[in-house]
Parts: sequence; C-alpha cells; structure tokens
Amino acid sequence: MKNLQDKVVVITGAASGIGKALAQQFAKAGSHLALNDFNETGLLQTIEELKPLSSEKIISAAFDVSKVENFEKFAQQISEEFGRVDIVINNAGVALGRVSVEEVEYKDFEWVMNINFWGMVYGTKTFLPLLKKQSEAALVNISSIFGIAGIGHQGPYCASKFAIRGLTESLRMEAMMDFPHVKIHSVHPGGIKTNIAKNSRWAGEIDSDEKQEEVTKRFEKMFITTPESAAATIVKGIQKKRSKILIGKDAKQLDLMVRLMPQGYTKLVINQFEKENLMD
Repeated sequence: MKNLQDKVVVITGAASGIGKALAQQFAKAGSHLALNDFNETGLLQTIEELKPLSSEKIISAAFDVSKVENFEKFAQQISEEFGRVDIVINNAGVALGRVSVEEVEYKDFEWVMNINFWGMVYGTKTFLPLLKKQSEAALVNISSIFGIAGIGHQGPYCASKFAIRGLTESLRMEAMMDFPHVKIHSVHPGGIKTNIAKNSRWAGEIDSDEKQEEVTKRFEKMFITTPESAAATIVKGIQKKRSKILIGKDAKQLDLMVRLMPQGYTKLVINQFEKENLMD
C-alpha cells in the first residue's frame, strides 16, 4: 500500500507515544484518521496538534479497549463518517512494572491481558470484515520485543505480547490463504522513549515511590528509539508489505539472539541486566 492519500486509518492509543506519532505520520501523508485513547484529554490534544498537518477528516472516540462493545460503537461511527476502513493499527497497551510471576496478583495480570491482548482481539475481529471489503488493506498489531523473548519480572507483559504475536501470525496465514489482499503486520518495538514505564501499574517488588522512580530511570536508559522513528518504520513497513516489523537496533539484536540461541539468550539477557544494574 504505497499510496496513503485518502486512506481511512484507525489507530488506538493515539494520545501519546507511538500512537500519536503514527497519527502525525498518516496526517502528513493525507490520510483520514479515526483515533482512540482512554485518555480523552490527551486524545483531544493530539487532534489539536494534527490540525496544522492535514486538512483531511479526523474523528475520535475515548474509550477502554478492553470492552468489545466500545469497538463496535467505534466501527459504526467510522462507517457512518467514512463508509470504509483501509488500515487498522491496534496500538493501545499498558505495562505492569517489575513483578515476578509468583508475586503478581491475578487482578493485575488480568488488567494487562484485558487491555493488551483482548483489546487487540476486539480491534482485529471488529474491523477485519470491513478491511476485507477493500481491494487493498492492512491490519497492524503492535506486539513488542517482549513478544519474542521472555524477560524475567515481566511475565504478564510478555504473556500479552506473545499472545498478540501468536494470534497475528495465525491470522496472517489465514489471510494468505483466504483474503490475501489484506496484509497482516506484527510489530515488535524495542526500547521506545514513551511514558509506558512511568504510567505502568507498579506492583509486587516495587515498595516505594522512590524505588519506582529509580527503577524507571534505569530502564529508560535502555530506551533508544523515539516514537517518531518507530512510527516512520511502521509506516514504511506497511507500504513495503513487511509482515514482521522490528523497530530499533536493540529489537533486531535480541530477535537474532533468540533465533540463534533459543535457550542461551536467557543467560545473556541476565548478564546484560546485571551490567546495567537492573536486577535490584
């Protein structure tokens, strides 16, 4: 899909980070936008910032992606406004923070899965019938490098991102057999300079605000890619029909490490975390 002019693009989680940067990229390309985020204030701010970039239509809806009925209402709103959907990007997501599988509470685990995984499922199943009506379309699910490598004290987050990857790759095979005009993309960002760490629901081993801030700063040192760069890579991947989109040098390196050393990569990651003082 090289030409993005007049395409109708749906993006969840558009109030900040990669979602906001994607909205900016598509606005500059002349696309129409249907934007979502749970944070209504941030979403409206995104729309205000987009107005100088494009004269195309922009609609929005602030809702929780973990509720399927919210997606159904959004799809109806989009159909009434535009009559079609060309690209859907399931980007909305949350993080839990540093907590072991043993210590994580079920309610926190369910919170992560409901937003990250089920939000992607609802966005996929709601919009797929609309995408199939187009002669050319794209469905983009944002996983993570944590959907390729299992990382200690990130079990719930990894579980959600591995699940996104698994469903997306299954759907990709179905699309290739039954509706090849819809391209299915799985996106795996490495460390991105967003607020996801600061906004995560810290649990388990983080026992004070001071400790939380300390751990957050340590991890943020490893975040090497800007949202704008990540968004540009995703858009390029859509245009070039790349089914697997890795973002950042760190993502590419870890992906290669996992493929070459499916067992040994665990020890190498531990060594790196110890070097960066991230094991405390």
